[in-house]
Amino acid sequence: MATISVPDVDVLRSAKVDLAAAFRAAALHGFNEGVDNHFSLAVPGRDDLFLLNRYGPHWSELRASDILTIDLEGNVIDGEGEWELTAFMIHRGVHQSRPSARCVLHTHMPYTTAVALTTGGFDTRISQNAMYFHGHTAHLEYDGLADGASEGRRIGNAVRGDATVAMMENHGVLVIGESVADAWHKLYFLERACQVQVLAQSTGQNLIRVSEEVATKTAAQWAREAANASVLFDAEKRRLDRENPGYAD
Repeated sequence: MATISVPDVDVLRSAKVDLAAAFRAAALHGFNEGVDNHFSLAVPGRDDLFLLNRYGPHWSELRASDILTIDLEGNVIDGEGEWELTAFMIHRGVHQSRPSARCVLHTHMPYTTAVALTTGGFDTRISQNAMYFHGHTAHLEYDGLADGASEGRRIGNAVRGDATVAMMENHGVLVIGESVADAWHKLYFLERACQVQVLAQSTGQNLIRVSEEVATKTAAQWAREAANASVLFDAEKRRLDRENPGYAD
């Protein structure tokens, strides 16, 4: 693990503000589940520290000051409050196994979780949004609450390579991004893709699937679109500024 300098105070604050905004945006879209679930972000310039929400606040009220800075041993380096056990184990496992996973979002958002409960799972060949994730989706069998280091490592190992989404069977989902904006972009379009899959399946009619070639081509096109992920995230922050300000406090 490389030893890299501590980030500038302003850089760290900006990272916390973005992560807090992601929580509030998730609440606006109904992606949250009470005070549970969790988002993390590797501290800029460091592979041995990450930001994690403290346990307790509802996502709709979460602020930058509610974001903890934690080391890989679980020590709170900065911030007040306590982390939740499964949150620490899952996010440490992913950040350790895949340092390129800078931002890790875990939710039980309804449509994606519903799809994760089915034997057919997420079909990345039935909608344009779903093709975003074609060839980049991992699957993880359920093995109880992630309350131990071994389970954290198992989850981390499942997302090595090119996976940007891990469908956690009987549980929820993990979304991985290079930044908060990138991860949010994926989280948003994943839930939309799963929503239309559930609606299409509910008709009882046969689903139209594109070819492997078309799905692969569309995934590559989506990768280029994702380079502009900050446009969507900035729009979400402007909506928060209108409807639920205060996340930067």
